[in-house]
Parts: sequence; structure tokens; C-alpha cells
Amino acid sequence: MLAARTAAVILALALMAMVGCSSVKDAYHEYDPRPRPADVAFGKVLEKYLVKGSIHHGAATEMLADVVPANWEVRAAWVDRRAEAFAWTPEQKAKDLADQRAEYDQYNTILASVFVPDKKWNNLDDQEANWRVYLINAKGERVEPVDVRKIKKRTAIHEAIYPFWGPWSQLYLVKFPINGPKGKPFLAPGEKQATMLVTGAPGRANFKLVIR
Repeated sequence: MLAARTAAVILALALMAMVGCSSVKDAYHEYDPRPRPADVAFGKVLEKYLVKGSIHHGAATEMLADVVPANWEVRAAWVDRRAEAFAWTPEQKAKDLADQRAEYDQYNTILASVFVPDKKWNNLDDQEANWRVYLINAKGERVEPVDVRKIKKRTAIHEAIYPFWGPWSQLYLVKFPINGPKGKPFLAPGEKQATMLVTGAPGRANFKLVIR
């Protein structure tokens, strides 16, 4: 009798353990802490092109910036991430890709997440900005942006495609002309890199970027 009771208790404990393991597995799959595959794939693209820089005056920090060029690989990754997020149809994805191509063919575009300790000086989009921004090619020629705008809304999709946007930073979209002052392409055939210069009274920083 004792042996039968012991066997029954062991069987009951085994069944409870099996149910417990199953519950844990179910909970793990429901609340999987691992990054989403779409975010992992997108993150690998950003890691290739993200450039960090800073401006200091003595021990004081004047600016911290994370900069990403909107080259074609980055733009295509944006499209893929948005398509995944919103369950786009092939037609919707193709339209976004075409829109990105049209802008890519017209501008050299850069995204910059900028932190300045005194928020009132974080004003790259102002006509009387505390900072000036230029793009410099291999010949040392430089162009000014044709458009600098601040991205103000921190939507869920913005946080997904701009994960480098710091919580205390402003995010800027900076567009430079595809052609130089003389009407010729700003970058020579096959030239992919350019340097973005951010300069002002507190100092300056250079960001070497793969923009094409």
C-alpha cells in the first residue's frame, strides 16, 4: 500500500512539473524578451553607418550627436521596417520604395540626433541657429543644406526607425543638394563618402559618413 501511495505521489509531482514547464514555455513565447527579428535586421544596417561625435570645451560638454546618413541601404531598411510594422501590401511597399528613390536621387540626406546642454541652443533648424552645418567632399568643396527640419513627434514608428534618437536630444533631417555650386554632381562617380561639419562658437565636429 505504501509503495502504491509513493508511486501515486511521484506521478502527481511529475504531472505538475510537466504542466509547470508547459506554462513557462507558453509564457516565454507570449512574452519573449528577445528583440524582434525585424528590429535585429534593421539594427545591423544602422550599426554599419551610425557615427557618433561630440564637442567639448574643457571638461564641459557642448554637444553630443549621433548621425546616420540616409543612403540607399538605410532607406531600403526604413521601407522594410515600416512595411513590417503596418503589414503593407506589396503595392504599398513599392510606392514607399519609389518615393524614397525619388528623394535619394535629389538630395544627400542625413539624420542627426543632437544633444546640447542648454536646450535653447539646440536649434539647427533656426535661421539664426547657434550652429552651421556643411557637407564636404573629397576635394574639400562644401555645400550648405537646402533644408533642415526638426522631427518633433516621437511616434512608435519613429522610435523604431530612429532608435539612435536620444531621450534628451532633438532629431534633425538635413538635406543637402545632390549637385555642387557649379551644377555638377557634388560627389565624383564612385565617391560614396562625405564629411558633415557642425560648427559654432562652442566648437566644431566632423562626421565622416557613407552617404551614397
